[in-house]
Amino acid sequence: MKRILYFVFLTLLCCFLPMTLFADSDFMNLVVSCPVSDMQVSLYRVADENYKLVDAFSRYSVDLKQDVQGAANALENRILMDGIEADACVTSDSVGIASFSGLESGIYLVVGKEVLQDGVFYMPQVSLVSLSGDLSVDLKYETSDKPSRIHVLKVWKKDSKKSRPKSIEVCLLRSDGIVVDKVILNSDNQWSTTWENLSTLYTYRVMETSVPSGYKESCTREKDTIVLTNTGNFTDKVEKKDEVLPNSGQLWWPVPVLLFVGLVLFGLGRHLKNEE
Repeated sequence: MKRILYFVFLTLLCCFLPMTLFADSDFMNLVVSCPVSDMQVSLYRVADENYKLVDAFSRYSVDLKQDVQGAANALENRILMDGIEADACVTSDSVGIASFSGLESGIYLVVGKEVLQDGVFYMPQVSLVSLSGDLSVDLKYETSDKPSRIHVLKVWKKDSKKSRPKSIEVCLLRSDGIVVDKVILNSDNQWSTTWENLSTLYTYRVMETSVPSGYKESCTREKDTIVLTNTGNFTDKVEKKDEVLPNSGQLWWPVPVLLFVGLVLFGLGRHLKNEE
C-alpha cells in the first residue's frame, strides 16, 4: 500500500512540477536605461506582435510601421488627452535603470516623464519597442529649457484636395492633461498657428481633436515646432477624354467635290471633242 501511495505521489509531483517551474516561461522582461535616477517610466501595450492595435488603442488611427516615431508621439498625445492608464509604471533606480517583468509579447510604448535634476531639464523621447523576448533599450532624451512658445504646422500627404477637409481643430495640451486652447486651422492661416508667452511650469503638446476619416495621424517635434501630419490613401481621379487630333489649318472637305467636278468637266470635254 505504501508503495502505491509513493508511486501516486511521484506521479503527481512529476505532473505539477513542470507547470510550477515553467509557468512564467511565456513572459518577458524589459530593461530601460534612463539618463538619470528617479525618472518615472510608463509602459503601454498598444498592439500585438502583428502590429494590430489592441484594447483602448484600437480606436486610434495610426500606422505603426510607416512612421514609427510619428505614431509614437501621436499615441502619447492620445494617452495624455484620454487619460489611459499604463500597464506598468516604474521609477528608475540610482543608476538610471527601470526594469519591467512578466510582460507578454507585443508592441509597447515606452513613455518617460520629464524631470529636472541638478539644474538640467531632461525631456525623454517616447518610443515604440517590439517585445518577443527579454530586451534592453536606452531611453533617448534631450536637455533644454521648457519652451514658452509653440508653433504648429499641419501637413497633408497622399491625399487629394477634394478629400481633404476644409478645416481641422487642434488643441494645445498641457503636460498635466489640461487643454489650454483650441484653434481652427485651414488654408486661410496656412494650416498653422503659434502660441506665445506660455507658462514654463509645464511642457506642451499639440494634437487634433479628431482625425478625419481615411487618414493616419503622426506627430513630429523639433524644439518649439510641432508638425502634425495626416497621411491619406487617396488618389486624384483624372477623367480621360477622347483624344482629338489637332487641326492643322488645312481643310480637306473640298477635295472630293473638286475631284468630282474635275471628272465631270473632263468627260464633258471629251464628249464635245468626239462630236466635232
